[in-house]
Amino acid sequence: MQAQKPKIASVETQMQRGKSIGRTLFIFIFVLVMSIPILNLLFGFGIVIYLTMPILATSAQRAVDFGWLLLGAALCMFGFFLPAIFESPTASGMFHGWLLEVFLNAAVGWFILAGRLGHLFVKPASEA
Repeated sequence: MQAQKPKIASVETQMQRGKSIGRTLFIFIFVLVMSIPILNLLFGFGIVIYLTMPILATSAQRAVDFGWLLLGAALCMFGFFLPAIFESPTASGMFHGWLLEVFLNAAVGWFILAGRLGHLFVKPASEA
């Protein structure tokens, strides 16, 4: 019989890596979807409607969470208009506006959805 080789990473380390990769993929998909104008509207409204229920059901700080949710929604809607604001006779202005929209959506995804509202996506240890 062969002796089993020791695992390179513990179960806790693997779980932590999985959560980190999941958060990164979530932010990447969020930025990708929010950078397409019609999906920005549909997906943005969907996120607001979807996150309203966990805030009402489980959040102990509802007013603060609703504030962060509405701030993120307002920033994403402002980002929706950035390419038109930066539009110039050449396409470079619209491209720069689109890049700013991507960075704004990434900031909203990282700091608001994954940061301030991240506790809404995690199940408590008692339910797991």
